[in-house]
Amino acid sequence: MIDFPLDMDDIVKAIAVALLLAHIGALAWSGWLRKGIAPVLALNLLVSGSVAIYWGLHIAELGNYIEAVWTFVAFEFVVLVTSLLAVFRLRVPQAAIWIEFVAHALMTAAAVLFILTFRITRLI
Repeated sequence: MIDFPLDMDDIVKAIAVALLLAHIGALAWSGWLRKGIAPVLALNLLVSGSVAIYWGLHIAELGNYIEAVWTFVAFEFVVLVTSLLAVFRLRVPQAAIWIEFVAHALMTAAAVLFILTFRITRLI
C-alpha cells in the first residue's frame, strides 16, 4: 500500500483553500481582467457538478442527513441546471449565475474559516 504524506483531513483543507482561491481568481478574471462571465460559469459547473456526482452516487444516504444538507444539495442541482442551460446558450439571467457564484464563494469562505480556525480532529 502507498503511504501518502497527507492524510484525508489535509486533503480536504487543501481543496477548500484551492476552491476559495479559484473563486477569487474567477472573479478577477471575469470582472477586472476580461469582462466576461465564462470563468464564473466554469467554476459554478465544476463545483455543482462535483457535488451532483458525489450525491448522485450517495443519494440513498441523503435521508440520514439534516435538512440543511438537503437544501445544500438541492441548491447545487439548481446551480448545475442553470449553468448547463447557460452553457448551451439558453436564456439564463446573468444575475442568477452571479448570485450562485457569490453563494458558492461565501460557503467556501465559511468552510475555510471553520477549517482553519477550529481544531479539526477528523473531517472524514
